[in-house]
Amino acid sequence: MRKSSVRILALLSVLAMSLAGCGSDVSDREVKNGNSAVEASVAAHTVTAEVNVNYTAQKLGELISGTQGYKFEFADNGGEVVFNTIGTSSVSVNATNPDGGTETWVVNVNAIDSTSPTFSGIKDITVKKGETVDLKKDVSVADNFDKQIDFTVSYDKQDTDTAAVGTHTVTYFAKDSSGNIASRKANVTITGEQDEKPAQTTPTDSSSESETSATSQTTTQTTTAAPAPDGKSANVKFYQDRVVIAGDSIAYGFCAYGYVQYDHNIAKGSTALRQYDDTSLFTFDPTGTPLSFLDAIAAVRPSLLYISMGMNDVNLIDDQTYVTRYKDLINKVKQRVPDCVIVCCSITPITAASNFTDINNIRTFNATLKTTIEGLNDPDVIFFDAYSVIVGPDGIYSPAENSAGDGVHLAAGCYQDLLDKLAVLLDSKGVKDRITEIESKR
Repeated sequence: MRKSSVRILALLSVLAMSLAGCGSDVSDREVKNGNSAVEASVAAHTVTAEVNVNYTAQKLGELISGTQGYKFEFADNGGEVVFNTIGTSSVSVNATNPDGGTETWVVNVNAIDSTSPTFSGIKDITVKKGETVDLKKDVSVADNFDKQIDFTVSYDKQDTDTAAVGTHTVTYFAKDSSGNIASRKANVTITGEQDEKPAQTTPTDSSSESETSATSQTTTQTTTAAPAPDGKSANVKFYQDRVVIAGDSIAYGFCAYGYVQYDHNIAKGSTALRQYDDTSLFTFDPTGTPLSFLDAIAAVRPSLLYISMGMNDVNLIDDQTYVTRYKDLINKVKQRVPDCVIVCCSITPITAASNFTDINNIRTFNATLKTTIEGLNDPDVIFFDAYSVIVGPDGIYSPAENSAGDGVHLAAGCYQDLLDKLAVLLDSKGVKDRITEIESKR
């Protein structure tokens, strides 16, 4: 196995997550692969790959857009390459097109870490009032890149008496050096008489107050009463309890900020329409077992599925390829879960200060997606204009206050706005009755 040397680059990190999949071009330079030098004059292509994952030349070459039917081999006859450091490097491949012609290409690889840490040992706990329990006992967290990950445990903010008899919710929270989040909830049930000595627990570390307070705050928001009917929906909580979120790091914000429960999350950084089904890059674990994107959806079997992907596509494919992949995904979802309402979410805007992409790319993708989804004439497949929910008064860019800091990801409060607007849209299409019908037949 060969290991590629890399040059460290700063990567986007927000929501305590990394958005990936949109690698920047790398200037021509001579790099070393084994004992061979890659010449800067040959054709160059840029791809994004996951750190610490083994790639054959074929798997790496297939990440290049427009290479269907090509065969790839490493120019130095190596079998596999692993990018063990975050950043950019180059490898040389021999690309044979379907007609048999062979060229040598430079593949500029942007190695990223988009994999969240993984908890083990979390379980619900039952104790008698007055007993002491360590909420971190037997719990550990591992990461694909960082050798050591710390984690915190916190009670929900609205829980003012954590020693009271009853069931209390705690949140386990970890973040790796690339900003990827792991967030899991558990119940602590205290039994006994009210006048007994209060139970003693050791819930959290003070070193991560900002992260835990964000999770606690959003949990409070999800348990408030349904909004008043004046221009709003009384069914926000109904949809929120049922929706399963599928997509990229922006979609993952619903789970990261506590708006959607972890076992309803099928989203992580770097996921894109062009490669969501590549299990060497992406697996999802809503049931506790790593699964492919479609297998995870089938395992959860949602009555309401919210798909949000595209920010990782706008710089690498065109809008027609994007919607072709989208329609293929919808068809595959309907084959696996035919009794499901699918919401296809537009790409959210970036801020004016962001240079992540040209805002017109996003607008073009969204317009094509809207036309495509509405053209299906399927009452169970609905287009949701999330762009318009997030956009500022200029109608073009996201205002700075809607950004989580990098101009691309969303601030926590945006997810409540999205849920509120989504509920209004779903009400207008009678989706609550449709979901009730679906659930009554299962």
